[in-house]
Amino acid sequence: MTVVRYLGAGFAAVHGPADPRRLLLWTLDQGFAGIVPGPAPRTMAWPAIMQAADNLPVRFPAVRVTSVLNDGNFYGGMASNRETDQQLVRVAVQQAVATASVVGARVVVLEPGVVPLLGEIGVEDLGDPQTTWPKDRVSAMSARRNAGLTASLDRVCRVVFELCQSYPAIKFCLTPGRSIRTVGGADGIGAIIEDLGSAKVGYWHDAAVVARREQVLAEPQGMWLDKFANVCLGCTLGDASGDGLYLPPGAGGVDYALLASYLRRPHGDLVAALELDPSVDRTELPGVHAFLDKFGL
Repeated sequence: MTVVRYLGAGFAAVHGPADPRRLLLWTLDQGFAGIVPGPAPRTMAWPAIMQAADNLPVRFPAVRVTSVLNDGNFYGGMASNRETDQQLVRVAVQQAVATASVVGARVVVLEPGVVPLLGEIGVEDLGDPQTTWPKDRVSAMSARRNAGLTASLDRVCRVVFELCQSYPAIKFCLTPGRSIRTVGGADGIGAIIEDLGSAKVGYWHDAAVVARREQVLAEPQGMWLDKFANVCLGCTLGDASGDGLYLPPGAGGVDYALLASYLRRPHGDLVAALELDPSVDRTELPGVHAFLDKFGL
């Protein structure tokens, strides 16, 4: 498998030029094959960007749906028992599919949502650098999440099936969630793919989120890769530690040697989208490329 490196829209929107043509030339000059559209701090005019791509060797291989993390808070998404939440997902997917149509992508990446819980939830973002995760709190939250998982999976499977029927030309890939109560744990994503069949739904690995889940929840990174490598169509590259998510690769706990051993397989190209926290300086990019080159990523 050839791993092709792209830049995530979030970082590109902050550090790249606003002019569409200059943005694409800058992306190529920074060593990327293109951009993966998705959530970004500023609006990206994809029709104009696509028009500016004329005669440039640039591609847009997948589109990420807006996260279930909204302004620092999680909403239920597909797993919610509220129709308003599920409708927000449908609208976000519709917008992502429209963007995919514009840029020529056939893959849409989305999170399965979070398990609804009664009572106080508190901070739940595994990427929050201000939060500590003592074992008793992790165990209690995990138990509450697990108690509601089955009902949430039923709702998610219905919505994803509906999306697959509505957009048959799109391959939907589920990606791990950064909430401690996410449906997008290895158990939840595995159950959804098994229920719907891998021909309809694939997997999108998020190296930073999976590493953070290992640090907090003791879920081995290799478990995810072993379980989903055969249905993995792409990955988000970044790193994770107690200081936050989407640090430069090599600055946290992602096992990049392990990741490379699973992704470098002889069956086609695999999209690797570098997504860094916008606070990371763009002068870090040459070092990031050098680090990833060591692993063939």
